[in-house]
Amino acid sequence: MEPLSYKAFLVGVDREACALYKEALDKLLPPEYSKAVYTSAQHDSEKYPLVYKHQLTKEDEKKYRKLFIKPGTLPKIFIVTDKLLTGFDAPILYCMYLDKPMRDHVLLQTIARVNRPYEEAGDIKKPCGLVVDFVGIFEKLEKALAFDSDVVKGVIENIELVLMKFKQLMIKDAKKYLDLCKSPIDDKAVEKAIDAFSEKEDREKFFKFYKEIEVLYEILSPSTEIRDFIEDVRNLGILYKIIGNAYKKRTILYGDVAKKTETLIRENIETYGIKEILNVVKIDENTLKALKKKNATNNTKIINLINSISKTVLEDSAIEPYLKSIGERAENISEAYDDRQITTQVALEEAEKLVDEINEARRKQRESNFDINTFTIFWTLKQENIKDSESYAQTINSAFVRFPNCNHNVEEMRQLKAELYKVLLPIVDKDKMIKLVEKLLKINRE
Repeated sequence: MEPLSYKAFLVGVDREACALYKEALDKLLPPEYSKAVYTSAQHDSEKYPLVYKHQLTKEDEKKYRKLFIKPGTLPKIFIVTDKLLTGFDAPILYCMYLDKPMRDHVLLQTIARVNRPYEEAGDIKKPCGLVVDFVGIFEKLEKALAFDSDVVKGVIENIELVLMKFKQLMIKDAKKYLDLCKSPIDDKAVEKAIDAFSEKEDREKFFKFYKEIEVLYEILSPSTEIRDFIEDVRNLGILYKIIGNAYKKRTILYGDVAKKTETLIRENIETYGIKEILNVVKIDENTLKALKKKNATNNTKIINLINSISKTVLEDSAIEPYLKSIGERAENISEAYDDRQITTQVALEEAEKLVDEINEARRKQRESNFDINTFTIFWTLKQENIKDSESYAQTINSAFVRFPNCNHNVEEMRQLKAELYKVLLPIVDKDKMIKLVEKLLKINRE
């Protein structure tokens, strides 16, 4: 349950057992961490004082049910015997401690409680549910469940089989990846790893493999059976961050890996200096000189340049909107290179041109007397090789100023388009005019 931020059920054999469990848990955890949920009966206060002590009112039970299904709230544990085992939908429920004999549909539905799909923060998915069997139900599962064996197999898997699968993957399949991330991971090791995954197909295979390892580790940890593999799992996690940060369109944050794996990776990743090793920098006049001095492969140079451009666009485009179109072209270069539509040399040259363009645009902006909106229009026209771009930029910006509500007013948008067409039609052909107007409108919308 912890540190996964999920919730748990403790299933007692009867109400008295639930009350005793509540008493025991309160000695180990704050009382608000757990709530006993069971049906009340007449004369409980006289006959069963301990059961009565932990009974919830209808209002409190309703309140705690609503809180239980939300992440980051208390209670984290419901202690139950009959209630909530069927019909209570709580996808956040991960672990069920089972201390009550069950059979057939009741057992199957109880197990299904913990297997509900759950996704946190859009990325982290619950790998499965975990049932801790205190009464030996799973030792004779065929007798407990009178269903077709295929149905049972699709719902339940013994933890020993999970452990076996994890060990097989780590001993055999992981070796070729572990050779790329042996400690300590320095800049040469990072460059070697990035080059090893230059093919998209190879990266996709690795990402799929790593996510499988991650899920199994999350299920098994902190079992002593996997102690010998902890360093390897950590290094695979670091390799995943290196390759992901190099090739994916967005930086892989700690939140992109599962909870236990995150803790494992944090122990070493800053020590290795992964962020610095990737050479993702803000673009300035010295960027190309610095990267050319570094003895890196062309593939690594391309990755560093594209990611540096993306970082600059992400951080500065709010105040320098003309950078957005440069960022889009950087993405196009990256995709074309990734799909082997252009050669390494062409990709490198094109990325270097974009760095030069960023620096040139900034110089021009400092030298001009334009406000940022007029300059952005000017730079867009200049990239389309429009002659006398300065003059046309001022005219076009005046049109935008006259129709400030064009993004929300259909009539204003119609009039603005008519103005832009009127300005551009004499200097470009019709198809180019339409595309250019859409580009200018897109800048205004953003």
